[in-house]
Amino acid sequence: MKLIIPMAGKGTRLRPHTITTPKPLVELAGKPMLAHVLDRIKDLKIKEAVFIVDEEKPALKKYLEKTYGFKVYFEIQKERKGIAHALYQGKKYFGKEEVFILFADTLIEADFKNLKKTKADGIIWTKEVEDPRKFGVVFLHNDYITKLIEKPEIPPTNKAIVGMYYLKDASKLFKAIKTILDKQIMSKNEYQITDALQIMIESGQKLKNGEVSMWKDCGNVTSLLEANRYLLKKINVKTTPKKSVIIKPVNIEPGAQIINSVIGPNVSIGRDTLIDGSVIKESIIGKESVIKDTILKNSVIGNNTKVQGNGKSVSIGDYSEAHY
Repeated sequence: MKLIIPMAGKGTRLRPHTITTPKPLVELAGKPMLAHVLDRIKDLKIKEAVFIVDEEKPALKKYLEKTYGFKVYFEIQKERKGIAHALYQGKKYFGKEEVFILFADTLIEADFKNLKKTKADGIIWTKEVEDPRKFGVVFLHNDYITKLIEKPEIPPTNKAIVGMYYLKDASKLFKAIKTILDKQIMSKNEYQITDALQIMIESGQKLKNGEVSMWKDCGNVTSLLEANRYLLKKINVKTTPKKSVIIKPVNIEPGAQIINSVIGPNVSIGRDTLIDGSVIKESIIGKESVIKDTILKNSVIGNNTKVQGNGKSVSIGDYSEAHY
């Protein structure tokens, strides 16, 4: 099975952090967001992975191949025209084999044990949400998808697409995408995968609904902190800070120094960061930063950043300095 992940977006909802760091590489709970995403599909035994990016990333390619053991290809998307357009940039790597599609900023828990036993031509994973206007939604009949709509203003259903797809024959997806590109079929001024999948359904493909047990979209600061909180539940702290109090769960990376501080709950601290005389909870602190005499809550602090004073709840990007 081959994997394809579109990750050439600008990450505007997560600024200022994505100005210097691509969104999938923003760290939480001790790992880049992309690593947490890939950890959850290890059972699929991916052999090759295609990443649609905005520029070559040699260091990321080396990290992925070493960590996950699959062959990595990068394909550059020069123009941002939507998810379907992004996926089409990777067409040359696929024939009629199975393809798994995943978004790099989407944290999902699902059971893949019976994936290859399905009689359907593909699976689209969904979850019921309170406000589906930000997502694509599906209509179901006997657990099979009959219709897809992209980000409806008045949602006719709350069954939202989570951004994870499996198709037995990749060539049929790319044929459908070519159709919407050639005919300029767009939704919300972009070429959407929902339109391509709708064409597949209308041509006779049977796409089944898949359920997820957990789904967190890490696209903004609030959702990033929610994902960090979820991931920290499985981490055990091994460090013993000087004259400080640790309220689990937290993750403290090697080289970090915690002095006269209260840390936690739900805090991630990057490597070689200094925390001195501070109280921090429900926050993500980057690497090689200095946090001194500060009270922080629900905050995301970038790498190589200095914060001093009562910041309360703040979002500060890399290489910044803030005094309150």
